Amino acid sequence: MLNSILHFIENDIKEIENLVAAMLKGEKEPHDLSQDIHDRMLGLGARLIAELYEKIDDEIRESLIRKKKWNIEQRNEPKELLDILGPIRFCRTGYRDKETGKFVYLLDKILGIEGHQRITLGAAACILEEAVQTSYAKGGRTLSLMGQVSKQTVKRLVHDTEAQLPVAPPSEKKRLEYLHIVADEDHVAAQFWSQKGDLGKDSRGNKINTIMPKLICLYEDVIDEAGETSKSPRHKLTGKHYFWGTYKGQEANRRLWEEVRDYIDTHYDTEYLKCVYIAGDGAGWIRAGCEVLGKGRFVLDKFHMMKYVNVSVSHLLDSAEEVKGEIWECLNGRHKKRLQEVYAEILKVTEEGRKYTEAEGALGYFLNQWDGIQIRTEEAGANWECCAEGQVSHVLSARLSSRPMGWSEQGCDRMSGLRAYTKNGGKIIDLLAYQKERRKENQLSEEELEIKKKVCEKQAGWRYQERLQGRVPGLEQHSLKWMRVWINQELGA
Repeated sequence: MLNSILHFIENDIKEIENLVAAMLKGEKEPHDLSQDIHDRMLGLGARLIAELYEKIDDEIRESLIRKKKWNIEQRNEPKELLDILGPIRFCRTGYRDKETGKFVYLLDKILGIEGHQRITLGAAACILEEAVQTSYAKGGRTLSLMGQVSKQTVKRLVHDTEAQLPVAPPSEKKRLEYLHIVADEDHVAAQFWSQKGDLGKDSRGNKINTIMPKLICLYEDVIDEAGETSKSPRHKLTGKHYFWGTYKGQEANRRLWEEVRDYIDTHYDTEYLKCVYIAGDGAGWIRAGCEVLGKGRFVLDKFHMMKYVNVSVSHLLDSAEEVKGEIWECLNGRHKKRLQEVYAEILKVTEEGRKYTEAEGALGYFLNQWDGIQIRTEEAGANWECCAEGQVSHVLSARLSSRPMGWSEQGCDRMSGLRAYTKNGGKIIDLLAYQKERRKENQLSEEELEIKKKVCEKQAGWRYQERLQGRVPGLEQHSLKWMRVWINQELGA
């Protein structure tokens, strides 16, 4: 630390003073000064970390325990880590175990630096946070002082990060009579399945390239944040939690709903719970949730009802609104026979072709989903302010399918997971730290733990503050009070 701080005082402060003079002369702008100090302080931080790593390496090398078990084989081996402060470049010592002959960098093991690690967890988290919101390219440019990180590197980070982190159960389960779920899937374009060029085509010549990540949103209630007097309601879901994944097939789909069931069992008093309303378009994978959850009741999503109503009357011109009103009256009043009569009249005035097929299909859709329509209109306690399409658009489509882009199945699954994980309030740095802990292959040996303990004891005697005060001329002067305060803060004084 001494050398880094002295270097900053002897070189960087002089350059800062020159820049201040240029600013006062009108040659530079205040933002130039801010940017320059910002960059220099980050550079100082990177040098401080590198110097501290090398100091720890020195202590390891001089350890009596190390001398008994490991021989020095390499000195001053360079290592660079990409960090939020910038590139951290330091040198460390390589050793050979006297008994096993195994080569090891003891500094890396004690600090928890993995063998091929090139990016710190903090930098990786910043890159992923940007990539999850925008693109791989922008994720690679997030920390410009680190240098450009390639899109391929960002892609590997995404593919290697699984959004699964154990959550501690609450101290007390919530007691609610009703819970609500909206479920739907996104339609994402695949670049390929196993390798480029392996996408097939259907009978019409269109590529078969759709990945369908599923999204389930569980929530407790809908509140209006704008207040009762506001003319513009602003709805918010309370107790919201997302579940996600590209689960394909009945067994995989069942596992998805079992995750939902386990979450409900963990966080809610299921004996007090009366019903879980599951709203969606009526797809088989959504209805399967009713069976897995036990207390699930399917409800037809209003978005899809509106979609089929509009399709049914779009060709009726001036009478469209009137007929649409009749259809809604039948749906809301649960008049199945009258609905069939209305559609019979629609089909009478509709020519054979696409519009006829669409109207006929809409009637079939409503009849097949009639139980979901009945529950929607009959049962008290259900809250229908939320739409599955909106949740999918907000969580998945905004990143995966709203722009022309292609994905691999793994990339789509990982990205949808990271999107939902962050929407659940999860922090990516916690996720990366958990995954690093899980993949630890070699724990520290007894000798390595003892070395680490001895280094901690020695670190307490480094006394940087006293040594700095003796070596930095003028530190006691009032003009350098900021430097004295900063040093005290950095050293925990």
